[in-house]
Amino acid sequence: MANQDLVYDITKVPDLQVEQQAIYGRVGDGGLKAVTVKVLSNRYDYDLTGLSVRFEGVKPDGTHIIDANGGTVLDPQAGVFRYVFPAQTFTAKGVYNQAFFKIMRGDQTDSTIEVRVEVAPNRVEFGINSVSYLSEYQELINKITDKEEAFEEGLVKRAKDLSDRMDTLQSRLDANDFVNRVEYGEHLEDMKKHALLDVGSYKETD
Repeated sequence: MANQDLVYDITKVPDLQVEQQAIYGRVGDGGLKAVTVKVLSNRYDYDLTGLSVRFEGVKPDGTHIIDANGGTVLDPQAGVFRYVFPAQTFTAKGVYNQAFFKIMRGDQTDSTIEVRVEVAPNRVEFGINSVSYLSEYQELINKITDKEEAFEEGLVKRAKDLSDRMDTLQSRLDANDFVNRVEYGEHLEDMKKHALLDVGSYKETD
């Protein structure tokens, strides 16, 4: 995994900042590009205990990225964290309009100075689309999609079960295996009851 070591003083005071490196990538990179960041406050280690880290930026094409999943605090008392960039970080060539790391505790936030991110073009690979990426929103979409797929799979399974029951009943009728009206009605009520229970159980999981 490619890694760069960076140091930022959280005060944002220009005179307290060490010489900054740009973060370089190529269109199509992601998942194997990381930075290890040391955070200072007035040149002293900044305690990251109980804090989380996210990366926020506006890509060269104007699309946004807000990622809360890539950061891992390695040494909280020393103020060190690692951040691994997702694929959408490097999808538009050029220099980011703005980028920074945000330090968070609930609704309380602070951030580093501007981080320069440069993305080189990729003239070999095609179909790399740049879109806005918000990790928390994407997680919600994935959760909803998973529930919808599970619900649809359950309905298909139940429909097949009901179809098999009807086929069995029809086979008995075709074979002159006597089925009276009461028994037929009981079969139908049983199938309706199971279908309603199955649909209800999926609604409860929403």
